Amino acid sequence: MIKHIVAWDFIGTDKQHNVERLKTLLEELPELIPEIVSYEVGINIKDSENAKDMILLSSFQDEAGLQSYAEHPEHQRVVQELRKVSSKTVVVDFKV
Repeated sequence: MIKHIVAWDFIGTDKQHNVERLKTLLEELPELIPEIVSYEVGINIKDSENAKDMILLSSFQDEAGLQSYAEHPEHQRVVQELRKVSSKTVVVDFKV
């Protein structure tokens, strides 16, 4: 099993709107990408300079599944939207 964790800092005057919009787009992916085993998107609730605005916690059966997800056109569509509204992305992938 592979765990894939991503956290984002969002930018812009429409920050909260974009966080909620991208959360919705991300949450559509499990129905579109069969390699996803589990998928959870959370919006930060604590005001802290060290906090990220949104996080994705996901899992895949193996590295091939994660790679298929990464290359999937629907995932790439959401990635392009995220790049427009985020300033920093942090990623951690690990085996369980």
